[in-house]
Amino acid sequence: MFVEAAGGVLVCGGLACLASAVAGRRSWLVAALFAAALACAAADAFGASSVFHTVAGALGFAGAAAMVLQRLGRPLALSWLDFVMGGCAVGALSATTGAELGATLGASGVAAALGLARWRVSGALAAALVGLIALGELPWLAVLPLTAAVWLREPPATPSPEFNPVVLAALLAYAAAAMVLLVVGQFVSLPPDAATLATVTMLTGMARAGLTLTDRLKHSQRQAVTDDLTGLGNRRHLLNALGTAIEDAHHEVALLLIDLDGFKELNDTLGHHAGDEVLRQIGPRLEEALQPGNTLARLGGDEFAVILDPGDEASASAAGLRLRSSLERSFAVGGIRVHIDASIGIALFPEHARDPIGLLQRADVAMYEAKRTRTGHEVYLPARDTHSRRRLELLGELRDGLAGGELILHYQPKAELATGEVRGVEALVRWVHPRRGLLMPSEFLPLADHSGLGRSLTAFVLDRALVEIGERRRDGFDLSVAVNLSPADLLDLGLPSEVARTLQRRDFPASCLRLEVSEDAVMADPERSLEVLRELRAIGVATALDDFGSGHVSLGHLKHLGVDEIKIDRSFVMRLADDARDAAIVHTTVDLGRRLGMKVVAEGVETSEAWDTLAGLHCDEAQGFFLGRPMTATALAGWMRERAAAM
Repeated sequence: MFVEAAGGVLVCGGLACLASAVAGRRSWLVAALFAAALACAAADAFGASSVFHTVAGALGFAGAAAMVLQRLGRPLALSWLDFVMGGCAVGALSATTGAELGATLGASGVAAALGLARWRVSGALAAALVGLIALGELPWLAVLPLTAAVWLREPPATPSPEFNPVVLAALLAYAAAAMVLLVVGQFVSLPPDAATLATVTMLTGMARAGLTLTDRLKHSQRQAVTDDLTGLGNRRHLLNALGTAIEDAHHEVALLLIDLDGFKELNDTLGHHAGDEVLRQIGPRLEEALQPGNTLARLGGDEFAVILDPGDEASASAAGLRLRSSLERSFAVGGIRVHIDASIGIALFPEHARDPIGLLQRADVAMYEAKRTRTGHEVYLPARDTHSRRRLELLGELRDGLAGGELILHYQPKAELATGEVRGVEALVRWVHPRRGLLMPSEFLPLADHSGLGRSLTAFVLDRALVEIGERRRDGFDLSVAVNLSPADLLDLGLPSEVARTLQRRDFPASCLRLEVSEDAVMADPERSLEVLRELRAIGVATALDDFGSGHVSLGHLKHLGVDEIKIDRSFVMRLADDARDAAIVHTTVDLGRRLGMKVVAEGVETSEAWDTLAGLHCDEAQGFFLGRPMTATALAGWMRERAAAM
């Protein structure tokens, strides 16, 4: 009677397992394996061949293994070795104690399944393993846990940790048990299957140790040549790849050095976490722009590099255009959109250098030239090497020069074209270098922007200009002063409050200060720039768009910028009398500015013909050598008195 009841329970359990598949709780494979295991156990209970007992255990183990594979995916090679090692070690112990075959298979199956799962046990798997043990001893007791295993929901699998102390402890226990059995086997007789399984356990353990060591060595090697943040190759990887390309090449190899423009300002303003997020997005963008076989690496900070093998000047220039184009789309960081551009330097093997370090140094020279001239990318020219060494020296001296009072301001006057009256000046910084003499802004301003001194330099120029022009105003000259902002300034939301404090400290009227921004600085992050410009206007400071026509500001952006003044780039004004197209551009710009309610200023006015032409176009103001060259604040006072006397 009991046998029939047990068999009925087993049959009902099998049907319940199949029902779980119909209800979508478990896959058909797992449900069918557990149902088949219970059916075989039922056949054994009804008096069929004892083989069914063994088959039931094997099918239960297969079901548990299928659960592991379906939840955790394809296991590592090490997990398969853990599978073998656990099953053999527990099997050897079970056989030594004289357990029946079913019980031995059940215990071995549990250990093997745990190894395959890296001891990451869910509730469903735990129930399946309990059922597997029950199949070996009292099969009717397996119905409840196996049925629960197929009906329980499992949580989504999370990535397995690289190191698992539980797995390590289990492996050591398996190895220790196998070793004890083999040692004891030297003095007493062990069952042959127990000795065999213990031997397999030790051999598997040795194989696993060797595979683990090899895997760790490979992992260490990968880490040594991989950038942690982006997953790209690092500087060591680049130099190794470049060295290999040079050794094997009988053709040209190109190296492109990529430096992000304005990245330091982004880091300083939004924080390093935002910079890291941009870098993680930039890597895939750059990879998409490259051809198969090209090598991309991150050298550190905001510098990347690309190896083209083969690669000549034409293909390197084309790659440079593709790389910069890939950065045109804005990057989403912290709920705002950030625009990043890049400057690229190109060096060629064997024309420019014959070793990796030499190529990298020459690509750096070309990259800086691209940054200085804002051309996007440049190919190395030997004549620029001297300039590069000089640049490095200046970079080290600029901070000391700023702190030591070596920087001074000159002022270039601006006059109303209709009356000739001078109402404003533009502050231009100069560096009185103790050894090199008077240095112009083009020689050190790019250094300041690139090295993070841009904000400090702007603060110095603003403060000094308010002091010196404030003195001229107290002398009776009704002057406003214009100060140029760096790209870093427009990313700093604290700039307006800092300007307000400086105006208050120097007792200078906000309406007499004008802050000029370049088109490229605005386009680095238009949304943030608009916010900063809006706050500056709120405190009463006028704003101007400098070098209009030479950058990338669209008419749509111009409409929303809301600047008070646009300054026509000197490249159009200087050829005004000789080039009809430049004249048309100037005429259109003046008309556009007036229609938008903006004052229009022409830069680079060097002849009376240009002055008269601009006056005829009803341009508001002009500045240039025809009116006056930049001069010190003291010289400006004398020049103003002489001009007033002459008029």
